[in-house]
Amino acid sequence: MFLRGLKTEDEAVVQRSISPGLLALYVDTLVMAIGFYMLVPILSVYFINHLGMSTALSGSIIAVSGIAQNGFRFFCGIAADRIGYKKAILIGVGIRIVGFTLYGIVDHPAGFAIAAFISGLGGALFHPASFGAYAKNVSEAMKTKIFSIRETLSNVGFILGPVIGMFLLQFDFSLVCFSSAFMFVLALLLSWFLLPEMAGKTTEKEKIIPIAKKIVRDRNFLLFCMLIIGVWALNVQLYLSVPVRMKVLHENVENIAFLYMAGAIFMVLLQIPLLQILSKRVHQLKIMAVGTFLLGISLLIFGFTTGLWSMLGAVLIFTLGQMLVVPTMNHLISNFSDSQSFATYFGFTGWSFALGGFLGNTGGGYLHDLTFQSHYSFVPWMTMFLFGCFISIIFYRNGSKT
Repeated sequence: MFLRGLKTEDEAVVQRSISPGLLALYVDTLVMAIGFYMLVPILSVYFINHLGMSTALSGSIIAVSGIAQNGFRFFCGIAADRIGYKKAILIGVGIRIVGFTLYGIVDHPAGFAIAAFISGLGGALFHPASFGAYAKNVSEAMKTKIFSIRETLSNVGFILGPVIGMFLLQFDFSLVCFSSAFMFVLALLLSWFLLPEMAGKTTEKEKIIPIAKKIVRDRNFLLFCMLIIGVWALNVQLYLSVPVRMKVLHENVENIAFLYMAGAIFMVLLQIPLLQILSKRVHQLKIMAVGTFLLGISLLIFGFTTGLWSMLGAVLIFTLGQMLVVPTMNHLISNFSDSQSFATYFGFTGWSFALGGFLGNTGGGYLHDLTFQSHYSFVPWMTMFLFGCFISIIFYRNGSKT
């Protein structure tokens, strides 16, 4: 059986829907999301349209951040379960501040790659700790709703961040970077003063190898991680697809911020009620199947857009897929773990995100460069659509068996 049954919660789990610790996590998530989306969606715009980089090079630099963030998440998740979630969040946010500041100082692809690696490493430490803290503070019945609220807050940041970032980009790219870093300074202070001490129960005596063996023996979890590679390869396309299509259509690059903002508003309005309805009626793996298919079909639509309105439609369909996939995926990961190793399991899935992000950014960028302004420009979009259909079918078939 792909999906395990629900497990008994640890006594330490807070049973209320909103605890002081959870409220602090919400504030933290919102502030960091604004800072993150001020810069990251702007990177490909700046690299491609301002510096004249190829799509493949731009995608490769962005992929470095994903590889660092997700490739080290497993080990950072183990560390977070040992040293405590609050301490891991503080250290990780501090490292990201350094990385985002470095973006504004360097002016060479190698320098941008180093900045991407450092900022990604910071995320590797605080992301699994953050998810572990969320899972620790809620009951099993509340997980889907809580993760949905988290994604909603993240997308409030997605609404505000790109608009602020594109506005600041008119003056100077360094100003975007330093402002984004400043938001993480605020997050560091908020975390320091508002977050309670939270920790998993992994002890110093436990070694990494036994924990890794436990996970590797879980075939269902490993199959899920393999599918996540495909899902994430599609998910990262949004930051490449919109700038690439804008360039082909010769649209004003500043309109990118408004497309992202529209998608985020759409998600904020519908995320929680949609998942509340579906989670009571549809198996979680089938929700993943529908969401993955929507990601694929939206990318196909991107390839045939002719203007801003059709691009807006594609963005909204893509956003709908994200609304279904991301919180459901987080809930499924928490189901595979136990109350002692939330961050470790979230960290292990980082390898799936790292590989998926690398394949999506570099592979997608290479295909776009290869077929740009040719009779085969539809190939990247068709390839991603068929890939999405393949992953979706596997999710659906496993959901039908349980």
